[in-house]
Amino acid sequence: MQYTIVLETNEEGGFAARCVEIPGTVCQGANKGEALARLKEAIGQVQQARQADLHRTIQSLSSEIIRIEVTDAA
Repeated sequence: MQYTIVLETNEEGGFAARCVEIPGTVCQGANKGEALARLKEAIGQVQQARQADLHRTIQSLSSEIIRIEVTDAA
């Protein structure tokens, strides 16, 4: 999957990289390669979290919790 990355220089030095498709995903590095490597890792973590959330949702849709009453057999 491809993502759109905005790469900017920091005033203090180094670079900041952010992913347009995943708001809030911003990483910094001393150089472009380091910033991009950190961003790739962050995107991977977001993908894993989304996949886990989807898995939980699918499980909850196919599961049902009910209560039944069973009388004692005498």
